[in-house]
Amino acid sequence: MDRRRAAAALATLALLGGACGTGQDGADGPSDEVPAAADDPGTGEVEDPGSVADPEVPPLSPAIDDLDETVVTITTSSGDRVRVDAKVASTSDERRHGLMHVPELPDGLGMLFVFDSERSGGFWMFNTLVPLDIAYIDDAGEIGTIAAMEPCGSDDAADCPTYAPDRPYSTALEVPQGWFDDVGVATGDVVDWTGPVPAG
Repeated sequence: MDRRRAAAALATLALLGGACGTGQDGADGPSDEVPAAADDPGTGEVEDPGSVADPEVPPLSPAIDDLDETVVTITTSSGDRVRVDAKVASTSDERRHGLMHVPELPDGLGMLFVFDSERSGGFWMFNTLVPLDIAYIDDAGEIGTIAAMEPCGSDDAADCPTYAPDRPYSTALEVPQGWFDDVGVATGDVVDWTGPVPAG
């Protein structure tokens, strides 16, 4: 399934939300992500993404464990393909909650945020416990911005910084902080994903 059809299938979507909540300029407000084809689920490397098995995301937090899952494939500028098994946040409520209260996010796992149209507002880290990297992805599937985001310890969401992209995006992918660098993912790389698969 190509990226655009997958996006259409995922879209029951409202305005900007965030994996950790949307920043003050976003519409959703504060918010309370090893198959046979993979060499190693911690590296994210994929031998043949066209025949990738279903996503395998272990329990992360009761609030998100029932979300649909997907296999995200990132094709780097050198032609390498990197796999992320991800939870899918496709509704306003799911995007607002994002990865809040998740105590640990192992390498090779993440959360994919899907919107029905391009937007420019950033994400914030209110009530988010683990440092994350976020890749902002445009309609063509290209990563335009990657930002490192730190947990916000404030009880007031208004005190949390917003991590805004350099250009509009329609999808965002969050992974453990530093993991994109570890596996060679950078701006300009191209992202695709399978259709959502019910968790469990």
